[in-house]
Amino acid sequence: MTRTAYFLGRRIDYVLRVAAHEPPRLLDMIATAAPMPMHVTYTFEAHPRGTLAGIRVRGGPGGLLRLAAPLMSRQVRSSLAEDLRDLERRLTNLEGGM
Repeated sequence: MTRTAYFLGRRIDYVLRVAAHEPPRLLDMIATAAPMPMHVTYTFEAHPRGTLAGIRVRGGPGGLLRLAAPLMSRQVRSSLAEDLRDLERRLTNLEGGM
């Protein structure tokens, strides 16, 4: 999977390889081409109101960029939250159109 992110106004492209896929509960990916090591795990579990999604991102910058790690962490959390809100909107629209 190829993704593009933006951090401090800079475009960051990266490629993730699926390391494990156990539908419908797990998707685990590892960066194969990225400016820093990254391991992303998505988990899904049934919830009375739908599906509970969990995301864990491991890895981070090295060298001088390590100083920006706290800022990057907040940016990643914000981006993931936005992605989940977008996914929820899309799924809700699909359900409404059925």
